[in-house]
Amino acid sequence: MLEKKALRALSRNLKAEPDNYMNCFRRNISMYIEQKEITLQEVAELADISLSTLKSFLYSDTKDCNLSMAVKLARVFKVSVDELVGCGTLSPQTCESLQTVRLLPESFTHFVRWSIHYHYSLLTSKKVTDKAIEVMNAVVGECGNLKMTNRMSVIDISELNDDIRPKVFMGIRIPSDMYAPEYFEGNILLLANDRVAMPSERVVVSGGGSMWILDCRDEKDADGKKIRNYYSIRDGKKRADEHTIESILGYIVKVQSE
Repeated sequence: MLEKKALRALSRNLKAEPDNYMNCFRRNISMYIEQKEITLQEVAELADISLSTLKSFLYSDTKDCNLSMAVKLARVFKVSVDELVGCGTLSPQTCESLQTVRLLPESFTHFVRWSIHYHYSLLTSKKVTDKAIEVMNAVVGECGNLKMTNRMSVIDISELNDDIRPKVFMGIRIPSDMYAPEYFEGNILLLANDRVAMPSERVVVSGGGSMWILDCRDEKDADGKKIRNYYSIRDGKKRADEHTIESILGYIVKVQSE
């Protein structure tokens, strides 16, 4: 279909300019049209916008559009105006979470909503002067890695130093001595994600329901360029680099013993 080809060409030709919202807006419209496999005519009808107006906006050098058009198109694609326009009022992490939840079956979205409210109520049920966090009680996987579970407990961290306490958002309880002498059974790894981990710090990486504890090291690749590599604390072997690393839960800011 010629419209589809034109949209693909438009998407390829537009440069990623963070401050050029109109180009980003056009690019995102073309992306969502391709994703949903619908035509411009169908989009125009669903959004109650004339086809000529939509084409003019996509293919001409229009410098602006009214808010009602952005809202109507966002409703058609079932995304937020921020995601459609790309104006950056939502963090990348928030956008990623929204997009992931949209892919889940409805029954799972009900669970996610319940879980958010439940955990929020747990964490706000303490006195104002306290701070509580949730701790995941991990188990040992078949390969000696940590496996995620839904078994959570709540601990009070209000006694931590003021420079650490605000950063901590969750904990992971070590289930065995497999990480000895670094960590022992019952140790709780307190995680923060307020910034990128620094060299020599340790991070907890997740993927496929498993977790790994890795050392961060800034090194140079074969071309002499600086690169962040990640090494297992168990055997010292390189497990990933900054291009292949999976989701980083956070860096270890403190280890708490029970």
